[in-house]
Amino acid sequence: MKRIAVLVVVAVAATAAAHLTKAKAASGTAKQPVAAGFYQGKTIHYYDFGPIKLAAGNKVAPIWAVTNGVSAQHNIVDTVPGQAGYSPLWQVMMVSFKSGVTPRLLTSAVQVKQAEQKGDVTIQATTTVVNCPVLGFGQKRIAGFSNGHKIHYYDDGAVKVLAGNETAPLYAPMNGVAGQHNIALENIAPGQTKYPALWAIIAVNWKPGAHKTLLTSAAQVKAAAGKGELTIKKTSLVVNCPVVA
Repeated sequence: MKRIAVLVVVAVAATAAAHLTKAKAASGTAKQPVAAGFYQGKTIHYYDFGPIKLAAGNKVAPIWAVTNGVSAQHNIVDTVPGQAGYSPLWQVMMVSFKSGVTPRLLTSAVQVKQAEQKGDVTIQATTTVVNCPVLGFGQKRIAGFSNGHKIHYYDDGAVKVLAGNETAPLYAPMNGVAGQHNIALENIAPGQTKYPALWAIIAVNWKPGAHKTLLTSAAQVKAAAGKGELTIKKTSLVVNCPVVA
């Protein structure tokens, strides 16, 4: 969780440096790290995809980042998947123990607010929003394909983003065969490959009379398009879909 705190400090000190740059399709085999956090006194886990540039109209929730807490301190949220207030997009709230106050472990939003009321900490709202989808809590796993193998992801819905975010293509066959799922970029292994969680939707449509087949890789989609069997059209839709094991 301290990773977010570091990112936020960088963002406050030099906003331009904190923003992600537009990326090419992700590849490689770096493991996507899982961060620990606190919710109502319990430990939770989430993916930390870092700061995100948002357009107006997105739903966000607060996440409290303690800047000078004890070594066991993690960031704190007060809502999780399945609750009406949940959002994987978190507005960072900086929590700092005042001079002369001995830091203590804070594990819930209630404790943070109580500490503020006692005058032990200050809370500063920032303009930084981070994309940190919480894992677990009974979320439905959606099936997809990547490079010929099946993957699964959480569908956290559409995100209104500004230019400059790191995204990757997600091919969405609109009229495919039975068993067809969306197709992510190549080389994604469930829970093992570092990747952007923001997917730019590309609509895929088989042409009338074309012999439809099951598409399980981006290469197959492009090959079929090259043969004139289907059309590929970029859309303005971006979805937040972290891949899970």
